[in-house]
Amino acid sequence: MKKITYIEQPTEYLCGQACVAMLAGVTVEEVVSVMKNDKGTGKKDIEAALNHYGIRQAKTMTKADNTSVLPKVCILKVLLPKYAHWILYYDGKYYDPEFGLTDTLYQKARIQSYLEIFVDEE
Repeated sequence: MKKITYIEQPTEYLCGQACVAMLAGVTVEEVVSVMKNDKGTGKKDIEAALNHYGIRQAKTMTKADNTSVLPKVCILKVLLPKYAHWILYYDGKYYDPEFGLTDTLYQKARIQSYLEIFVDEE
């Protein structure tokens, strides 16, 4: 995996599906059909979808906060003022399905934990 293509979530509920889609190089609609879920997702949904695409991941979520050193690739679980949100972090950039591709975390986001993604260096 050398490059991630940013994908914006098509509805307010599809941040987790968009993160998986970016990692798998597929559409959000395909991930929705794999997950059988077009609403908010939990850790188990995301893990199952990653497994479906053969994407290796840590066995558990790692507790973290906004000062934590993040692994090269991970899916962040963050809290925003009114809801929880998933963001893909890849090689120093935040691929936020709602707020865009940025070098810094959205100001109001509070990191709760992350799921490390293992990538083979090519």
